[in-house]
Amino acid sequence: MVLLLAAGSCKGESGSPQLNARWAQGANVTNLDLLGVDFIDERLGWAVGDIEPGGSTSGSVHHTSDGGRTWGKVANTTEIFEAVQFVSPTRGWIAGYGGTIQRTDDGGRTWARQRVEREGEVLNSVFFLDNQRGWVVGGSGLVFRTADGGETWEVLPTGRLEDLWDIKFSSADRGWIVGEEGLILGTADGGRSWEVQSSGTQNALFGLAATPGGLVIAVGDKGTVLRSEDGKSWSPADSKTGATLNAVAAAGGNVFWAVGAKGATTGSADGGRTWTPISPVTGRDLISVDLTGPSHGVAVGARGSTQRLEP
Repeated sequence: MVLLLAAGSCKGESGSPQLNARWAQGANVTNLDLLGVDFIDERLGWAVGDIEPGGSTSGSVHHTSDGGRTWGKVANTTEIFEAVQFVSPTRGWIAGYGGTIQRTDDGGRTWARQRVEREGEVLNSVFFLDNQRGWVVGGSGLVFRTADGGETWEVLPTGRLEDLWDIKFSSADRGWIVGEEGLILGTADGGRSWEVQSSGTQNALFGLAATPGGLVIAVGDKGTVLRSEDGKSWSPADSKTGATLNAVAAAGGNVFWAVGAKGATTGSADGGRTWTPISPVTGRDLISVDLTGPSHGVAVGARGSTQRLEP
């Protein structure tokens, strides 16, 4: 099944730029929920997620080398992993339940535990600027930072008790966190200190995308979309959907795509000012999305479902 949102360089009736996008239903990778996906280029990507209840070899790390057309299992896991990020074809990190953080240096075939498991902790997002500097966030205000590739992790006090869902940086200094009840935290010193920013909403915020130029998009419950050009002040945008949006990614230039409940997919070609939804490619919840360009990307979700952005 393929959905095409016609475009070109013309403008729609609203005067906003239109998207040139082709979303296609992808492979069904597993019967378990996929909670995180990350690509380093148009071909190489990894996905992680849930485990079998009471299973012995529970879940898996999945890998694709053809842009998400086909996937294979590269490692077994016994923990639920919510987040994955790679900085090269060999080095990457996964984070999840039990406060677990693991690193691979061989493309995901083997993983070394970098943080001792702590009962009750859940890590929801991991973000690395390079192979040394990274951050993770999780439940009950948890934030950690590393400057040595994850060999050691420093706790960053936020003074918050809300669950934190996503973290992104546009540079070594400037970063943002989103969480429950419309919480947005910003830093200008690499995460050493965080300040609450006014979001103007009480809706939970689940996903973030930040460009090197400092444009930031946040998405969340009830189709919430917020945008910031200065990294401090936020304004709402109409996503044209009431569905919960779980994740958003930048596709280069001014293009963004957000995904969410029951296959909700909406995109923007003007830096998040206006959004255009497409008819769902899948009826299952989409939980994570990553894009490597305006015409390449993959979203993953419930019961191993995937969808692919194609040229």
